[in-house]
Amino acid sequence: MKISNTTYLIAFAKIGHLSLLQKMVGTIVIPTAVANEIAVYPQGQLGFIDLNQEKWINVQPVASEQQLDLLLLTLDPGEAEAIALALEQQAELLLIDELTGRKVAQSLNLNVSGSIGILIRAKQLGEIAAVKPFIDAMLQQGIL
Repeated sequence: MKISNTTYLIAFAKIGHLSLLQKMVGTIVIPTAVANEIAVYPQGQLGFIDLNQEKWINVQPVASEQQLDLLLLTLDPGEAEAIALALEQQAELLLIDELTGRKVAQSLNLNVSGSIGILIRAKQLGEIAAVKPFIDAMLQQGIL
């Protein structure tokens, strides 16, 4: 199972390549807080994701309130729930870009990947010709 945080999904949506992310990671699960953060993103803007249309993104609530409360001491709700859900589900991969969240996840022995990691993998598999144009597009959108 692969779990994602909000910024990761928005990054690929903002550059118009959500389909590349889907191709590279397959089905993902997001916690409720991430779904809520995505739901308030303005419709019609770059980065908008219609979760009703994206059947490869599934929403699942976090079960452990105690674990979540501890994570909320240092992380925002989306990051905290993504990490808590990844721990609960023993996720094979946590998709997260924020440095603090990544460090916390790694300290909890979770396997993490940032957007750049997925782009590098896409290049290695021949899905994209070069990583730099994608990074440039994300930087232009204020991501990374």
